[in-house]
Amino acid sequence: MYINGFDDRIDRVDWQPSAVPTRKVVDSVLGSRQPRQPRSAVLSLAGAVTGLVIGVGLKGMVLPGSPWGPGTGLAGAIGGSLALAGLAASVPGALFAAVKGQQAPRLMQFASMNLLMIMMVLWS
Repeated sequence: MYINGFDDRIDRVDWQPSAVPTRKVVDSVLGSRQPRQPRSAVLSLAGAVTGLVIGVGLKGMVLPGSPWGPGTGLAGAIGGSLALAGLAASVPGALFAAVKGQQAPRLMQFASMNLLMIMMVLWS
């Protein structure tokens, strides 16, 4: 059936100008929305501190005077390995957070601050 005008369409859906939405319609609209996850300064701070620790560990691997720098033996091997493991976990973690950013914005918040701080320490 072809409907010619706007009034015909309104009549077809039985819309009344004074009608209010039913509770069922309101619940279906509100129920389809994702609950918002509030942003937290704690996650940004945790990402920044973690990034600073990893960045200092990586930077200390090449500085001759550091306790885990070149020529420090076992301490250098352990400190360097931990720093490299942190970097190896941070990069895929940030990529995963970028892919799942819409579903997990809090993970993205942590991962972006983490990588930002690693890069800032390494570039300083």
